[in-house]
Amino acid sequence: MSKRPNVVVLMSDQQRLDTVGCYGLNDICKTPNIDALAERGVRFDAAFTPTAICSPARASFYTGLYPHKHGVTGNGLCINEDVQGVNHYLDEVGYRCGYAGKWHVDEETGPSGYGFTGQDFMGYAFPGSGLLPGLQFGAKPHGHNPYADYLKERGFDPPPNVTNRYVGTNPSNQAQEMFALHDGPVESCIEYFVAEEANRVLDEIATDVEPFFLWANFWGPHSPSLVPEPYYSMYDPKDIREHPSYKETFEGKPYRQQLIEKLWGLGDYGWEGFQEIGARYFGHCTLLDDMVGRVVAHLEKLGVLDNTIIVYTADHGDCMGAHKLIEKGEFMYDEIYRIPLVIAHPDCQAPGTACDEFVYLQEVMLSALDAAGREVPAHLDGQSFLPAIEGRAYQNGREEVYCVFDRHFTVANQRMVRTRHHQFTFNSGDPGELYDLQKDPYQLDNRYGDPAYEKVRQDLINRMDRHMQQLDDPLRGWFGRIKGAY
Repeated sequence: MSKRPNVVVLMSDQQRLDTVGCYGLNDICKTPNIDALAERGVRFDAAFTPTAICSPARASFYTGLYPHKHGVTGNGLCINEDVQGVNHYLDEVGYRCGYAGKWHVDEETGPSGYGFTGQDFMGYAFPGSGLLPGLQFGAKPHGHNPYADYLKERGFDPPPNVTNRYVGTNPSNQAQEMFALHDGPVESCIEYFVAEEANRVLDEIATDVEPFFLWANFWGPHSPSLVPEPYYSMYDPKDIREHPSYKETFEGKPYRQQLIEKLWGLGDYGWEGFQEIGARYFGHCTLLDDMVGRVVAHLEKLGVLDNTIIVYTADHGDCMGAHKLIEKGEFMYDEIYRIPLVIAHPDCQAPGTACDEFVYLQEVMLSALDAAGREVPAHLDGQSFLPAIEGRAYQNGREEVYCVFDRHFTVANQRMVRTRHHQFTFNSGDPGELYDLQKDPYQLDNRYGDPAYEKVRQDLINRMDRHMQQLDDPLRGWFGRIKGAY
């Protein structure tokens, strides 16, 4: 490229890695537009979110820091005042920065307040809440709702109905749909709005003079998954095979996993219930893929595609029936911590290849700074993996990932060290977990306390201790005191 590249980050919410076709792990769910990005660039096979919860993960991407450093350790919190985000660093080197779609990074300050070009959705801010008739989920945006404006401008007045609600059997948790039918044309659905908003912002920030950075966030496939036709009926529930870990018994597991399973009330339906949910979840993923195609086509229309790095990723995954669980939460399984990450670089030297190095979601931000020619600040957590994005030889020497979780429905304070072969989860108020990922890839058999794994346990405890000390993790004091008897 003759000039500094533009960067477009397209982020879904709660999307499991095996729903992206180029990973070859699912022969049902189709994602041809994301697959095309992989053919032009690199697929990352060992990308992990630093934490599997929405706001903390998104704030980590935005700031390049672990949650305890930026301050958003749970949903509904705010970034510490002295912390900068990716657009602040890129502003310093002349980038125009735009934002579209879901925010859910800071409870009180929206993207425009942080300096982005774009519209604000404050709070959890589900655009359909309080707007689409029939939808029970009540997390409407705090203040203005740009999606309502969009529907009126496009002639969808009154707004489309929501029908075919699907919820669990817990009588005290009936307000959040697992999925529902968005009974309007595709052009009226939330994800189409996000793509249109992304393209509108691109029209503002894409110039021949200054490079640009766009962060566009979809609301799906996170529940409530509102799916229009033809996507709602695109996949047959009967075709969705039972996940190997659905045989979970919770024997030897922390009790709170059973508690979260009870919360959603899906156990009474059996695997057939997850097939129904999964079919709409897959349809939602294909809908997102088509929206990716719309944004890529707009970049080409604007004449900037050949100078734009395009990133597709998710803030975290979704169990979607794995371990009889759904969504994310107080459990540290691959289905929610290992994330899809596909990056197309215009000058990729090895298009269509895969990188198996351990990388983190927040390092995408560091790599974007590197690509823009902005020195990566030393205090950020991680390192740029720009050489891998460019298709050049890359090894970061990382033998494990360190992931954290503090709270969602309950206060959990969990930490995880995961190598290629084993995973140790420290549950600050519950027994530990140790999985042999070669013999037990679906993490069903907790070997913590097994004498045969004592050397492994000690090694992983030492690794965790090093990460806690290096990162100044606030849990290090308790871990340091209890590890000898844990």
